[in-house]
Order: sequence, then structure tokens, then C-alpha cells
Amino acid sequence: MKGHISRQFNEPMNKQTVLHKGIQEFNDGDYFECHETLEDVWMIEVGPDRPFYQGLLQLSVGCFHLLNRNYVGAESQWSKAHAKLNDFGSQHLGVELKPLIEGILRCQEMLAMVQSGQRRDFDLSMIPQIQYTWN
Repeated sequence: MKGHISRQFNEPMNKQTVLHKGIQEFNDGDYFECHETLEDVWMIEVGPDRPFYQGLLQLSVGCFHLLNRNYVGAESQWSKAHAKLNDFGSQHLGVELKPLIEGILRCQEMLAMVQSGQRRDFDLSMIPQIQYTWN
């Protein structure tokens, strides 16, 4: 939105730049930073993209919870992220959602196996990367 200032960049916010930064942080495993970055856009978004940004936020928070062994929090956030992102089809704002949603489902399945004792640990390599097409 024109006129809004990013608290991280201290300049007028370019949503695509912020989205790019957040995706890079997510893909680097910096889930807390990703949340902080994308929250800047989500807080000011009033249009139909608001649930999209919120879904990405919830995905990153779920991964952060996972790393801290808060499995209930991870599952809760991943479920919310799945529901929101699923409403946007296979691609939105350059983000490839189909493989991302499939990755969320795989993470939920593996987490259920860890919680039930079928697996000892969560394989962190199962966390999906966010695929993005830059314009």
C-alpha cells in the first residue's frame, strides 16, 4: 500500500520485495524472521490477499513451533495455513501453492507419526521450500 512504511526497511513498502525477503528467509530456515517480515505486509493488507499472507505467516510460525518441539502449535498453525492457502488455487502472487500445500500435508502426516510414536524424530528435510516465480 502506498504511504505505509515498513518497520524493517524504514521506507515505503513494496509488497513484492517484502514477500521475496520473507520467502528467502523461510527457505533458509529462518522461520521467526520470515514471520516478522511477512507480518509487515499482512498487517496493512486489507484486500483479498490478506488471507494469503496470513497463511504464509502461519506456515512459518508452525515451522518455528516444530523446531521448538511445540507439536500442538505446529499442527494448529499448519492446519490454518493449509486452509487459507488452499483457497488460492495452484499459484498466487508468483508462489507455487500446489507443491507447498502438498508439503504441508506431508509435514502434518510425519508430525502425527512422531506424536503417535511411529517415528522417533521429525525429518526436517520434509519441510517444503517455497517455490516462487519472480516477475
